[in-house]
Amino acid sequence: MASATVTAPYPAVASARAENVPTSTAAPVGYFQQALPANLILLSFLFLTVPLAAITVLRPDNLLMWIYVWLFGMTHFVITFAIYGQSRNVRHFASTWRNRLLFFVVPVAIFVGFDLLHAFKIGAQFPVFALVFWGAVRLLDFNHFNRQSFGVYQLYKGRTGVRFPVWVKKTENALFCVLTGLLFVTFLAGGWFPLFQSGGWLTVWAGGAGPEAPVVPLDVLQAATVVGLVVAVGLFAAAVGGLWRVWVAAGRPDGMAPALLYLLVQTLSAAMSIISFPLYLAALAVHYVEYHVLMIPRCFHVPLDNGSRLDRVFGRLRAHRGLFYLMVVAVAGLVTAGSIAGMGVMGRTAAVLDQPFDYLVLIAVFDGLFVFHYFFEMLIWRFSDPFFRKTLVGFYFAPKAG
Repeated sequence: MASATVTAPYPAVASARAENVPTSTAAPVGYFQQALPANLILLSFLFLTVPLAAITVLRPDNLLMWIYVWLFGMTHFVITFAIYGQSRNVRHFASTWRNRLLFFVVPVAIFVGFDLLHAFKIGAQFPVFALVFWGAVRLLDFNHFNRQSFGVYQLYKGRTGVRFPVWVKKTENALFCVLTGLLFVTFLAGGWFPLFQSGGWLTVWAGGAGPEAPVVPLDVLQAATVVGLVVAVGLFAAAVGGLWRVWVAAGRPDGMAPALLYLLVQTLSAAMSIISFPLYLAALAVHYVEYHVLMIPRCFHVPLDNGSRLDRVFGRLRAHRGLFYLMVVAVAGLVTAGSIAGMGVMGRTAAVLDQPFDYLVLIAVFDGLFVFHYFFEMLIWRFSDPFFRKTLVGFYFAPKAG
């Protein structure tokens, strides 16, 4: 981790004092206290989300979208496994029966379960089950998206050096929870904003139908949308107002503008997907970029144990960042290829019934990767866990003096 601290041998310090020359007293700077990581995340909205949204609207089948999914989306899933390449993490995962269950048994069960789900054609044979099951998976997806946004937003607030009241954090958490709910409502509405669909009692603009038919009565979805919008606007205003008041009371320290900008960017990302669900893939660009940015310390700055064979292997791999990311991209390419091959024969489509068992096992082998990522991420970024709090805090923010 970069540090701005300047040290000098004792004779040099003595000489400087004798000549009355001030020595450097710059405080250490943590990884996320630097400008580049924070700015890179914000710029990804302008240079990725906006262009990709335009491509989705104008040319939805563009090859660039699949390249984006491969290089940004799938790699962000694959790089998660770097956590298993570090011996101290593995020792923690194996330290208790509870940890073994959470970090080993459940992940394997997710991969095997999803593979068998497709191989035995459960979704095609039981469409009602498939509807409920994939709806639950999609809700996990939305929750993962907004939970990460909430967590990264706390990092941006941390850059200000200000301690915020508990109610501010609770308000922000509630805001992202409501955004999750609104995303799910649009999903249930067939992928198009319920208030823009004709035939409902609260239709404000008949903008056509969504990619699919609603699975819940439109009137119910419109009522839920109105309630959600009112609550979201109120929570957003309260969160911004609380942040502003605390910032002013603290003497206007640096870091407020990036924090507010991040909150706005991720709220807009969710909002564009709430309007039109096909834009969700473009809205995830900031999510993908920030994950890669935050994984850099966990991949390259973690101290390794030379006495561990696992650490020695991981150390050789990460010593060449180009090789490290080339491997991540290669594995992500296999996952992307499997996803493309599985398009149209997964879920509840009839096409799956015509495919042989061994073929479905092959193309669905990575299908549980998404849910594994949602589950695993809930654990490894939990600062309430003493192990992760101890190993992570010093990476992103420099320890305070004293």
